[in-house]
Amino acid sequence: MQVRRGVDGRRVRGEQRRSELLAATLVVIERDGVAGVSHRAVATAADVSVASITYHFPTLDDLLVAALRSAAEDLAVELHGRGSELGARPADELARLIEHSVVRRRGRTLALYELYLYAARRPELRESAGAWLEPLTEIARTFTADPQRARLLVAALDGLLMQALAGVRELDQADVAALIEVLR
Repeated sequence: MQVRRGVDGRRVRGEQRRSELLAATLVVIERDGVAGVSHRAVATAADVSVASITYHFPTLDDLLVAALRSAAEDLAVELHGRGSELGARPADELARLIEHSVVRRRGRTLALYELYLYAARRPELRESAGAWLEPLTEIARTFTADPQRARLLVAALDGLLMQALAGVRELDQADVAALIEVLR
């Protein structure tokens, strides 16, 4: 008799629940910052019991670490291949991408940066935080063949994004274009 192996429905539901909880965690971070994350706050956002969260993420640290890793993977997937899709005027397209991050998706971008900075205090998370840089560096390579200049472009764009998110400067497409020219 042959034993039939199928998909374990419990495992699939468990992974789906984890994903829902991580999405709810990002919602809480968008609204209240990393400091506002608690099992209760995430449970409310996900419309589940606190026990459901503590089953999957026993500590807040476990929850935040998983949220960072998940957000890094999602960002990498979202940005993968964008460098080849920048069109005839890549500097303008890049400026629009940055503007989209600051204006239309401000809360999400702010949440991602909070998680990114969370990794500064957690050495084991630096690899996940560094994974965010790869798709951005891929995009930067469309502007320069020099790997060092590509990394500098990413660092400078990070600075522009942080300043715009903090509200200390307006996002200006001319700044993005000038930055690209300097680093070509």
